[in-house]
Amino acid sequence: MKIFQIRSISARFVVLGVGAVATLTAVMMAVAAWQSSIFSAKAQKEVERLVDSDAKHVVETTYQMIASQDALLRQVVEHNLNVAEHIAKAAGGFSFAPETVMWNAVNQFTKQAQTISLPRMLVGGAWLGQHKDPSATVLVVDKVRSLVGGTCTIFQRMNAQGDMLRVATNVIGKDGRRAVGTYIPAVNPDGTPNPVVSTVLRGETYRGVAYVVDAWYVTAYAPIRDTSGHVIGMLYTGVKTESVDAVRKAIMGIRLGKDGYIFVIGGQGDHRGHYIISKDGQRDGENIWEAKDSNGRLFIQEMVKRAVQLKPGESFKIRYPWKNKDDTEPRMKFAFVTYYAPWDWVIGSSAYEDDFGAAFQRLQAGRRQMLWTFLIVGLIAAAASAAALLRFGRSVARPLNQMVQVATSIAEGRLNQQVEHRSTDETGILADAFRKMLAYMQEMAQTARRMAKGDLTVTVT
Repeated sequence: MKIFQIRSISARFVVLGVGAVATLTAVMMAVAAWQSSIFSAKAQKEVERLVDSDAKHVVETTYQMIASQDALLRQVVEHNLNVAEHIAKAAGGFSFAPETVMWNAVNQFTKQAQTISLPRMLVGGAWLGQHKDPSATVLVVDKVRSLVGGTCTIFQRMNAQGDMLRVATNVIGKDGRRAVGTYIPAVNPDGTPNPVVSTVLRGETYRGVAYVVDAWYVTAYAPIRDTSGHVIGMLYTGVKTESVDAVRKAIMGIRLGKDGYIFVIGGQGDHRGHYIISKDGQRDGENIWEAKDSNGRLFIQEMVKRAVQLKPGESFKIRYPWKNKDDTEPRMKFAFVTYYAPWDWVIGSSAYEDDFGAAFQRLQAGRRQMLWTFLIVGLIAAAASAAALLRFGRSVARPLNQMVQVATSIAEGRLNQQVEHRSTDETGILADAFRKMLAYMQEMAQTARRMAKGDLTVTVT
């Protein structure tokens, strides 16, 4: 109501017009901010969904790649085993000499040694020997290597329990020598039956991943029987999982976002919590089982324990804050994790969440730009409306002010006035009425003056 207390009509027009435009602009900005905030929230969720979908797809693709490579390696191992069995059979088969030989047998897990006397193991009547020198020629195993290029080992049963001693192998240990004299115990250090030995003792061939000397291999272990069918040893062929260059290079070449990568950690056994494949291979073999995030959580342990419980092909997401040496504060990371049980590989695709914030930041920038655009357009519209309404108000107020001045002069007795405004609108009609009234009053004044002078011939209508 205070607006209508303004005396100037043009000022009223300006205030009302600018107020209306400002109100409309404010309403539009409020609606735009509300709708854009809803859109922004939906867009952020969509960006997160796409990022999660991409990360999950990457880890699942890696899982399938490893599974495919595993299937190929198993075929290679199976072929190599057939070759080894054919070579041994063609050479005359396995048997024992009446003479015995002393072995310093070393448990491949605990590294504990024991001295044991065993009959000499023969192939076609020739003793396999106790060759550790890689340059020496060893029956069967070296021929397998020359023909198919795989690793091959001949085991001799040590005792009734079923411990299996390597008596001939082309597997080279870390010391650069053949790994003869080490044995696979029938019972693992944790008290559980060794899956390889228990399978072979049942007269079956073990196929899967096994720890060989100092690394993990895709393997096949076939029982060696005597003429009565009793298991006297086993024949091994295998391919080292970590030596599959194509898989390693493919995994290390995968990138997720700006700094994301694929990693592989051991799930169980002695290599639990150890890096098998790290970013760019820089930390391979490192034990990160005790690693903690910025909140002190043992996230690697949580990750591995959850992973080994997954069904084939399943995955889950884990989030954790992580601070690098060069970071001023922790950054939130996430990882999609799956588990390839045949190789005991915990596979994860890991990345920083803020690496994927660029898209959302662009959306936020667009939202701010839209609001600023609304504000600027509203201000321009308000200024233009003020100028137009001021001009319009003046066009209305000018003739009215003129007629006010004429009316004031008439009230003061000055009838020699003129109303110049002419138009077809309401102000023009009012001006015409003023002119008629002024002409009438001027005529009456003239009549009154004549009568005052004694002219009674005047006719008053």
